[in-house]
Amino acid sequence: GGYTIERVMHSPCAGVFKACHRIGDIVEQGEVIAHVGDAPVHAKIGGMIRGLLHDGLSVPDHFKIADIDPRGEQADYLTCSDKARALAGSVLEAVLHYLSLN
Repeated sequence: GGYTIERVMHSPCAGVFKACHRIGDIVEQGEVIAHVGDAPVHAKIGGMIRGLLHDGLSVPDHFKIADIDPRGEQADYLTCSDKARALAGSVLEAVLHYLSLN
């Protein structure tokens, strides 16, 4: 825990994205996880890759391309995160409230 900015990886430049790993892979800090054009993208922290773009996408400079979960093996990339579940619940409540007014 304790990581916020470090877990999100951004493109170092504009170019075509090419992953070196897959979602669920464990990576070490400093390891190359992808390339944007010829520029390597290094993991800022070690952990499990929880989010990753598809190969072949053209990305602008500083575009979010990956997310690394510092919990490593303990991270479950196959399930919804607590944050995503809370957001989905809030959206559902807002929609139900809106529908009850109409």
